[in-house]
Amino acid sequence: MAQTIDEFRTALLAFAERVQRVRGHIHNEEQTKVALVLPFISILGYDDRDPTEVAAEHAADFSDKYRNRVDYAVLKDLKPVIAVECKSVGNGRKDDRGQLKAYFNASRTVKLGVLTDGIVYEFFVDSQEPNMMDDEPFLLVDFDKVGKAQLTETLISGLYDFTKTRFDPDTISENARRSITYRAFFDYISEQFLAPSVEFTRFLLKEVDIKHVRLNAVEGYRAIAKSAFDDVFTSNVLKRLDITSTPPKAPARPEVEQVPMETSPVQAEQRATSENELRAFESVRRRLAYLAAGRDDLFDAIGKIAYRDYQGKMAVFYIQERKGRLLDILENRDGTIRFAIADGGEGGPVTDLALVDDRLRALFERRVSGQ
Repeated sequence: MAQTIDEFRTALLAFAERVQRVRGHIHNEEQTKVALVLPFISILGYDDRDPTEVAAEHAADFSDKYRNRVDYAVLKDLKPVIAVECKSVGNGRKDDRGQLKAYFNASRTVKLGVLTDGIVYEFFVDSQEPNMMDDEPFLLVDFDKVGKAQLTETLISGLYDFTKTRFDPDTISENARRSITYRAFFDYISEQFLAPSVEFTRFLLKEVDIKHVRLNAVEGYRAIAKSAFDDVFTSNVLKRLDITSTPPKAPARPEVEQVPMETSPVQAEQRATSENELRAFESVRRRLAYLAAGRDDLFDAIGKIAYRDYQGKMAVFYIQERKGRLLDILENRDGTIRFAIADGGEGGPVTDLALVDDRLRALFERRVSGQ
């Protein structure tokens, strides 16, 4: 029976928990296969106890003299379509690609190669030349990271296409080429977003019909390009989060929460939220949207960030004020704003959130995961 993608997601998360539970008890390659690799193959929907579907020590030979084997071959109509090469937990994988590559190249029907130590899985195809395995994987899955809630929808979708009911040997290479191209585009655009290059800036100038720009003037246009990127990103974040230019009203106090001891109910109700504080609150949401890049769960969680205003500070939190506290917004008498991260770390309030990006993202991840 075919798994739904939600069932598959649940199985992957359960496998990540299994990795953490058993890894300390695995001491060699054979234990790695039994405890981790075969269960993963099973998650993909293949019967690891049926030798007509999952064959151990499968051979693909150029001749009697040159014998190429892999630890497991997934078969379709008794022909290998997926090759899996295993190493023991913690052993390096890059130096072992040659063994997998030799088998891949020797077997004309294999379209997907997998190299793993039971925790990290590298997936290879022949995107450059038919029946010649690529040197680099087009997909990498680290179940250490999956266990830390780093499981994106893109990753789930990629693995889901390898499951028994969905895997298509005839299209896997083309899909991989799209994935590789997408990743290259994403990395390039990300680099340009952070720091537009001279070449990219000249491309933009040409596209908007600005000509004859002197070399010493390009640096100024690079700064303009960076500002344009920032504004485009911010405007799209605002649209997705449904943030309008009208300052939002403070959310109602949840019944399960009590007013903190530092202020009375009367003070809390009478406290007027300033426009500076509201702008600071929106800047926090925008910063979190930037930090949540690549994590759909974090991005979606931004819609559940709220605030409560007290005398002297605005508390910003995820769902629940005490359990989900992220930071306090402090407004000075002169109207300047400071941010105090609620992670118990060293250092006082800062005026620029970018200075505490790592702390803020780490705290946000913990709050969303319920830790």
